Amino acid sequence: MGVFMKRLLLTLLAGLSAYGRPASLTLASNGKTTYTIVRAQDASPSELRAAAELQTFLNQITGAPFAVVDDSAGVKGNLILLGRNRMTDRLRIGIPFDKLGAEGFALKTAGKHLVIAGGRQRGTMYGVYTLLEKLGCRWVAPGSARIPRIATLTLPALDEIQTPDFEYREVYMGEAYDKDWAARNKTNGQSSRLDDSTGGKVQYHPFVHSFYSIIPPAKYFKEHPEYFSLIDGKRRGEQAQLCLTNPDVLRITVEVVLGWIKDHPQATIFSVSQNDFGGQCECDNCRRVEREEGGSAAGPLLRYVNAVAEAVGKVHPDKLIDTLAYFYSETPPAKTRPRQNVRVRMCPIGACNAHPYEKCPHNAYIINNLKAWTAITPNVYVWHYNANFSHFLLPVPDFDELAADVPMYKRNGVAGLFMQGAYAVGSSDGALRAYVLAKLLWNSKTDVWKTVDEFHDVYYGKAAKPMRAYLELVRNMARPAPDGEGQHWWCCRAPGFAAGQLAQANRLLQQAMAAADDDATRKHVFTAQMSLRYLELRRDQQFVLRDGRYEPGALTSLTDRFKAFLTDLERAGIKHLGEDGPLDMYSKQFLESLKSHPVITLQNAALKVLVVPELNGRVISITDVRANRELLNQPVAVEMNYPDRSGLSVSAYADFVNAPAYPVRWEAEPQSSGAALTLVGTSPNGLRLRRSLRLAGGEARLQTRAGTARGRRCRVPRHGRNHCPQKVDRARRPARGRRKLPRRPAPRRRVARSAHDLRLGSRPQLPARPGRPRPARLLGQELHPRHHERLVAETQVETR
Repeated sequence: MGVFMKRLLLTLLAGLSAYGRPASLTLASNGKTTYTIVRAQDASPSELRAAAELQTFLNQITGAPFAVVDDSAGVKGNLILLGRNRMTDRLRIGIPFDKLGAEGFALKTAGKHLVIAGGRQRGTMYGVYTLLEKLGCRWVAPGSARIPRIATLTLPALDEIQTPDFEYREVYMGEAYDKDWAARNKTNGQSSRLDDSTGGKVQYHPFVHSFYSIIPPAKYFKEHPEYFSLIDGKRRGEQAQLCLTNPDVLRITVEVVLGWIKDHPQATIFSVSQNDFGGQCECDNCRRVEREEGGSAAGPLLRYVNAVAEAVGKVHPDKLIDTLAYFYSETPPAKTRPRQNVRVRMCPIGACNAHPYEKCPHNAYIINNLKAWTAITPNVYVWHYNANFSHFLLPVPDFDELAADVPMYKRNGVAGLFMQGAYAVGSSDGALRAYVLAKLLWNSKTDVWKTVDEFHDVYYGKAAKPMRAYLELVRNMARPAPDGEGQHWWCCRAPGFAAGQLAQANRLLQQAMAAADDDATRKHVFTAQMSLRYLELRRDQQFVLRDGRYEPGALTSLTDRFKAFLTDLERAGIKHLGEDGPLDMYSKQFLESLKSHPVITLQNAALKVLVVPELNGRVISITDVRANRELLNQPVAVEMNYPDRSGLSVSAYADFVNAPAYPVRWEAEPQSSGAALTLVGTSPNGLRLRRSLRLAGGEARLQTRAGTARGRRCRVPRHGRNHCPQKVDRARRPARGRRKLPRRPAPRRRVARSAHDLRLGSRPQLPARPGRPRPARLLGQELHPRHHERLVAETQVETR
């Protein structure tokens, strides 16, 4: 071998050795650096941001000025190479760009150089933020970050590749909308204020519940009622769905979606999804498809969505169609499979979110549905609920559940997660929950409790220790015994502190405020205190029986305390208490509830019955006198529509689908006796009702009978029906919002129903007492209406 060839071989080996054996790099020392940041001349917007962010934060960390140049310059020396550019190609270090996708990246040391390169859309940018996190940077909340100061910055050898665990990562919380926070914590969802400079985001149009946007009833129902659901033998253009087997519905849908794509080219996913209520079509064709699909109402829906996706895919193969597996459509079909360009968002609205789904018996059906969906498509998204939508401020003990269930979703093949928290800033532990979720959605193996600790260190500073102890109290609500209380939690019902724990929680927050040594920390603790103050106000709102009245326990002080609380909410920047409306609406409801109501007592030798006419004629208590035990569930003040809920009541509805109850004012007739009561109800629309309650002799039996007043007709102009059936009143179904709904829609029959406003279902919720000897039972009789003049519902409650 000649001398020249020997020298060439040695040079090549030296080069391979330099790039093959990564060594640590000293990026800066004593305010100086020998490194230059190099990006491509045609860098994408997010790569331009990545270069600027890396330059800024390296300067803050070290005090050294890092220059940024593009690869057209003849740069030499030590380089930090961003993205795929001429220099990274020359190094030939084997970054698999074809496998990184839009968001994956590689971090590598190659000789004296550092390479941060990934997908042009967001990957390189995410790589920069990951490197900065390795150096100790944390962005835990908007305006709350930790940037370390390091005189000599030495980076160990790196050789790693990261890709996200979920393609779609949305933290739907007020604390997560900020553009910089979202980019730095690698979320990419619709609600964040991400723009072209951050590589865009997963953009929907519209986001959800789009049926009436596709085919508006105002435009089509009069001429084409066949486009809409057939329910009880009649087409409905309100509070229902579409007839998904109608070919014209499909044709119009395709036209509308193609129009959306033209008008919103930046969107990647287009939602063709059911409205946020029941009312699926019962026509022969839709029912036939359901039977073919094993009884699943998702059958007609998915066939329709697939047909839309097929037509759209021929013109726009890069666009996706989204639909929901929600409420009545949560169970997957037996035969039909989603197309590749369809994303199915499963919405486990009935879940207990206090405990890991795989360990909570309430959630077994959700796990079954999830596994069934992921068995037939790799493109399942999940709409996960992680807020108390009725009361944003009440403590939510879901961190153990989140720590278990995000990895569970990954194991089961879920492709994307929409984590629905409180949309407004200031919810209980909102900033912490947003930060933890962002980390989990990128890497489902994230150490949650290490992440929780680092959040507290940054966000609460010297107040971190008592705030961390407070979080443990919240966790104990849901932890199973003997470590905790094992309480369950649904999205509109929250567990609560016992009296001693509430006092302990207040002491911890007082300690945190005393430890806080700067204005930012004091504001963070002050905001956390709003959660306990709101809980105390709701606790003190709890109604009690006092001197023949039903009234809040702290009636005389609550008004002034609540008004002071509202002033402090403004100081904390909190503008919403729940999802149903703005703060002033919740304030009005709370203040208007602070009333004292007269109670009418019925009693015999076996039962004592308490009735409050002003609360929808509600029976609030049935006491078994002989056993001295309460037979009805007693609601707590944090439940929706309190105090007008639970117990036994009658409400009149225009139909059996989604119409709201008529407002009725009940008054007792004067001839009522100690064992019998007659209530007369009047509604602003002219409806008159009569309701009788009677204790039968000395037996443990309450008989009730309710119906329209004799000789009077109901006026139901809005729906055009000439009868007023009565229906189960589940705490006056809310007009909007995501709520704990029954897993299966109730059968729709034009019959009068015994109307019981019950806590969780169609039978009375009884108090949980170990060894309770004889529960109550409910006996109901349903009568078909004769013409339209008089409807009757009869109920008998007795002990057995």
